Amino acid sequence: MRMYVELAHYVQANCNDDLATFLLSGFQPAASTKMPPQPLDQPSIVVEQGPVTGKMKVRIGSVLKALIYQLRYGAIPSGGGPPATWTEQFITSTKPTIIEGLTPGTIYTFQVRALGRLGFTNWSDAVNRMVT
Repeated sequence: MRMYVELAHYVQANCNDDLATFLLSGFQPAASTKMPPQPLDQPSIVVEQGPVTGKMKVRIGSVLKALIYQLRYGAIPSGGGPPATWTEQFITSTKPTIIEGLTPGTIYTFQVRALGRLGFTNWSDAVNRMVT
């Protein structure tokens, strides 16, 4: 294989930038354009009751080429609307994550997004769950 690569370099160096001469050698030119990075798909999220009171289990759907995931959650105010404050954490795996320290009887909203080479995806659809 190494000899083949060396021969290809020799042919390239001696064809004087003439594509027709290069093609007569039997070699094919390599593509000179690279595929630009593509945006990631939006991750999915599933939230279930945790193993004990005050905990929730979060599962994030895997996204191809995601470097890391960012999870955020917050308590929904009694009058409705978005949470006044969010708790955020970075997650390196799509294995189920247990969120602790939640208040039983309170409804929380959960969202996730993925980080790729082009930046973060949009936040996933909100998932609202009452903690038991």
